[in-house]
Amino acid sequence: MYTEECRWSARQATSFMLVLLVAALAGCSAPGMRMDATAERNSNPGGADSGDIAKRADIYAISPKLVATMAAQRDAEIKQARLNVGRAPGEQPVYSYILGPQDVLRITVWNHPELTNPSGTANELSGRIINADGTFFYPFVGNVPASGKTVQEVRNMLERGLSNILKSPQIDVSVLQYRSQRVFVAGEVRNPGAVPITDVPVSIADAVAATGGLGPEADLSNVTVTRADKTFVVDLYGLYYDGEIGRNTRLQSGDILNVPDRRYNKVFVLGETLKPGSLQMPRGRMSLSEALSDTGGVNPLSANSGQIYVIRQGANNRIQIFHLNAETADALIVADRFDLRARDVVYVDAAKVARFARVINNLIPTLDLLRQSIDDFSPRFPR
Repeated sequence: MYTEECRWSARQATSFMLVLLVAALAGCSAPGMRMDATAERNSNPGGADSGDIAKRADIYAISPKLVATMAAQRDAEIKQARLNVGRAPGEQPVYSYILGPQDVLRITVWNHPELTNPSGTANELSGRIINADGTFFYPFVGNVPASGKTVQEVRNMLERGLSNILKSPQIDVSVLQYRSQRVFVAGEVRNPGAVPITDVPVSIADAVAATGGLGPEADLSNVTVTRADKTFVVDLYGLYYDGEIGRNTRLQSGDILNVPDRRYNKVFVLGETLKPGSLQMPRGRMSLSEALSDTGGVNPLSANSGQIYVIRQGANNRIQIFHLNAETADALIVADRFDLRARDVVYVDAAKVARFARVINNLIPTLDLLRQSIDDFSPRFPR
């Protein structure tokens, strides 16, 4: 027969089991993402722990010195761009229009109208069309190789050919129609298509203007030019907003200019902010302070303002982690001078008390269920 002492012992055992369960579960990690890179780096420097973040990433403290160094690097890049004359790989320093098939030439022989317009027509046929083989026929000269040559070179060949029948021939050669060369503009411009190349060189800004200008979703920081089997990136924010004229690369026939949209020009803010999410970078520039404020700021109830991180893909696929301790007001000034890059991840870690509260909140349903189960199976004692 059970006694009151047995009843008390059973309840004591039940409470003891609940305490053990709470202690065991409280020692587990809190639900959700967490990251304390500085703690992991300092707790076991040079240790054998394969999970040490410092082994997989380079960790930097966001400080006035780091911000000044990064600003100096950016200034050096701007100066280098301004020293650049705007030439892409394989581009000639001096521009001359190179003739090609389907170009139409206007040839004038002074004091000899029968040679100026041998066909006697008054339309475009009055010009000489360069054939597919790169030549055109001219009376008393024969087939003249013109493709791949300049207008001046063609003029010299005609002078030499006509000098056999004319004394000191005076010849002028110009392009009546430019039809052999073009560049192609695609992406976020208002009227994508082909832009002809003439005796005036076509730069990136010229090609964009010829296709109606940029679209509202254009990402100027990652404009690409594809030439043959090579592609290079041009930052047009520097051209349009910083006056870096060296970025206005001259285009060549067959080049493909692509202006991407801004969907990839984002930063991601995660963790303990009031409105985590992704943000598009206006004009290609955004500071860490702007990213935090645009997502509502750090959560005052759950965030650890001393553990704010910027995670970035660095060179050679090496991850870079920048740590900001924002517990002091001057740190926010430093954060305003820290420029983010596209695809950066900003993470605000949770405070320890917030993690503990989340553990307890997850334990409460389990404890209630366990208590109910013990009550259901425990023996009933008469009073």
